[in-house]
Amino acid sequence: MKFSIRNLALLPCLVAFVALTGLSSTAKADSFSVNGSVWELGSFANVPPAGSSVYGTTPTATFTVTNSSATNLFNFDSRGASGNATYYTLSSFLTSGGDNLFYGTGSSKGGDSIDNDLFQFTGSTTLSNGTYTFEHDDGLLLYLNGTLAINQGIPTSPTTTLFTVCASGCNAVAGTYDFTLDYAEVAGPPAVLETNLPLTSTPEPSSILLFGTGLFGVAGMIRRRLSI
Repeated sequence: MKFSIRNLALLPCLVAFVALTGLSSTAKADSFSVNGSVWELGSFANVPPAGSSVYGTTPTATFTVTNSSATNLFNFDSRGASGNATYYTLSSFLTSGGDNLFYGTGSSKGGDSIDNDLFQFTGSTTLSNGTYTFEHDDGLLLYLNGTLAINQGIPTSPTTTLFTVCASGCNAVAGTYDFTLDYAEVAGPPAVLETNLPLTSTPEPSSILLFGTGLFGVAGMIRRRLSI
C-alpha cells in the first residue's frame, strides 16, 4: 500500500480525532441537564404562583442536575428504592433517581431537611405528541412560555397527574418551549417529583466533535497547499 505526502499530512489530525472521540463518550455521558433553585421557607401549603415575591429573594441554594436520559432527569423520590423516607435531605433527594448534582451556591445546605422547601426548575425543551405522567407529593405548577400548563399547586399525597401533548385540546401542542416548574414539599415526608416528560435544557453540540471537524478542515488546507 502506498502513502503519498499528502496522505501523511492527514495522519496527525486523524490520530488526534480518534483519541478525542474516545473521550467524547465520557464527556457526553450526562448530555441532559436542568437548573434549579430552592428556598427553605417557614410553614406554607400551596405552591406560590408566578410573580410571587419569594421568587425575587435569594435562594437557599442553586444547582444543576444532569442525566444521560432526558426522561429520567426528573426522578426525585425521598422514599428511594426501599420505600422509606431515606432521601429527605436536599442532596440525597436530588440524587435519589441517579442524577449527578452540581451546586452553584449553597452547597453547605445539602444536608438540610427538605420539609417546607420550594423548588424552581427552569430550562427549554422540545415536546412531542403523547401522554406523559407527573407523580408528585406535594404540589406543582408547570409553565410553558410563561403560560400555566399544569395547575396542581396544593398539598397532596403521592398522586399522578397526566399531561398530554397533541395538535389541539391538550395541555400543550408539540413544539419547543421555555419552561418553569415550581414544586413544593410541605407537611413532612415523603417528597416525590417524577415525570417522563423530557423537561431539560437542549444539549449543545459536543465541543469535541466540533474540534474534530476543525482538525479535518486544517488537514484539507494542508493537502491543498501540498498540491500547489
